[in-house]
Amino acid sequence: MSEFANKSALVTGAASGIGRATALRLAQGGARVMLADMNAEKLASVKKEIEGAGGSAETILCDVTNDSDIEAAVKATVSAFGGLDMAVNNAGITGPIGPLVDYDLAAARQIIAIDLMAVIACMQAEFKVMIPAGSGTIVNTCSIWGLTAGANFVAYSAAKHGVAGATKAAALEVAEQGIRVNAIAPGFTETPMVTDQGLMIKRGTQEYADAAAAHPMNRWGQPEDMAEGIAWLLSGKSAFVTGTILSIDGGFVAR
Repeated sequence: MSEFANKSALVTGAASGIGRATALRLAQGGARVMLADMNAEKLASVKKEIEGAGGSAETILCDVTNDSDIEAAVKATVSAFGGLDMAVNNAGITGPIGPLVDYDLAAARQIIAIDLMAVIACMQAEFKVMIPAGSGTIVNTCSIWGLTAGANFVAYSAAKHGVAGATKAAALEVAEQGIRVNAIAPGFTETPMVTDQGLMIKRGTQEYADAAAAHPMNRWGQPEDMAEGIAWLLSGKSAFVTGTILSIDGGFVAR
């Protein structure tokens, strides 16, 4: 595949999960990818995977709660590849799961900072490059909890509803300037963020089976499922699509 030949991309949260799968998919399609994350060791591993398959990638350490880090990641992409054609604002956390009545508000603020404010800050920095260029595509990672709601997910759901709203509003701002902004809303996806943090649901457990059964297709999503949706939204095949939240959820929100 070469649908992204001569295109440059910035992917946040690229060290694992959806970010890693997306970076690999874009590189497979010919894109030159800037991998941004806080885990240097895992970033190096993803870079090695991409280059081992004949692709092109660079890495940068980036804390998305730090505006300067975001700006540096965008500048590094432009410096390394000559521009910024595509951006995937994917870095995020689930955070603690529990009832609001005794929820740690410091944890709630951290979720909002990483899952919502960082997406807004990323789009701002990306717009500063894309608007003068007159082109660009952005995909944000939302969630099924940004389209519906679940008990014990108040902070996460609030953040992801915010991502959905920010995506739509931002898309309207730049629609006439050659820039498209969309988001994906993953269902339960088998990533370290879900299986090793946050929900702590492991394959083979009853909780895992119950979560699969919550999807009409009766399975978990895989990072590669999300990467394909992101790739479509970034590609010319979705040229008339902007301000859309694409559910990739095995039918979860259709219920």
